[in-house]
Amino acid sequence: MDDTQTNDMNYTIMMTFMKKYLILFVMFVLLAFDQAVSREKVNSTYSFGVKIVGKGMPMILIPGFKGSADTYNELVSHYKDRYKCYVITLAGFAGQPPSGAHDHLLLKQRDDIIRYIIDKHLHKPVLVGFSFGAGLAMWIACTKPEFLGPFVILDGIPFEAAVEADHFNKDSLMKADSAKYAKLLMQPPTYWKKRDSLFHTPASEKLGFIEVQKLVSDSNRINEILVWDKASDFRSSVLMNLEADTLDMRDDVAKIKSPILLLGSWRGWDVIKTKADGEKRYRAQFSKAKNITIVFSDNGKHFLMWEDFDWMIAQMDKFLHG
Repeated sequence: MDDTQTNDMNYTIMMTFMKKYLILFVMFVLLAFDQAVSREKVNSTYSFGVKIVGKGMPMILIPGFKGSADTYNELVSHYKDRYKCYVITLAGFAGQPPSGAHDHLLLKQRDDIIRYIIDKHLHKPVLVGFSFGAGLAMWIACTKPEFLGPFVILDGIPFEAAVEADHFNKDSLMKADSAKYAKLLMQPPTYWKKRDSLFHTPASEKLGFIEVQKLVSDSNRINEILVWDKASDFRSSVLMNLEADTLDMRDDVAKIKSPILLLGSWRGWDVIKTKADGEKRYRAQFSKAKNITIVFSDNGKHFLMWEDFDWMIAQMDKFLHG
């Protein structure tokens, strides 16, 4: 065989190899694209947003009222090497699009998160909820207690009205909130647009800054919260808040099978003046819970992940890892 024939043969072999490689490459790209599209279709079936960070056992984190997943950035940085963190932004909050539901918006969030746990095969995830998000997390834990692992509550309670008021008539409160909710359900989009614009005037935002100072000290954090507030859907926020107000889970917490860690704050409340008073009120709320540890921060305000981070993490580490 002369050099020309050898070169031709080598060229033929090389071209055959390149064609096979090209075919495999195209198949890989198409497969990856198909999987990406499938993931997008799956993701679009849930009304909430979810940011997934880390590796290990699953941990679901739900932020507070109108809160972004970014509420938990520092906490996630601490746990991402040991836990796969599923950090949620609820529908209609902090730029996440509304769920599109006309009624029972908070119930939809509860059911969507439960369905996500089932669909993603999350086995006994750690559940972390803060404030409003703690209430929703509690509702999930009371509804499907068998699905969950350890439950961390960051300054949340089963029935907020019973902490905020020394004396109140529960039936009257429920009736008033239900009537208000029913009336608001009938309002057109123009009503919500007007309410939103009135709520976010410079004067209202200035008052909002003053109110949020009761919850967190750092002015940069306050401005971040106000950005989330402005990016939230007004209708979703009002209706979900009213829906949450009508939930009394003080008896239902007895259904929760997982160990519970409640980390509380007392500074910034209008009705709670001492740490001992705060602990007393919170313990009364969880009197039916079977396996709960309640610890209060000495100095931290409501946003414990910003106000008393080292203390919060130490308590969580002790609870989760013994």
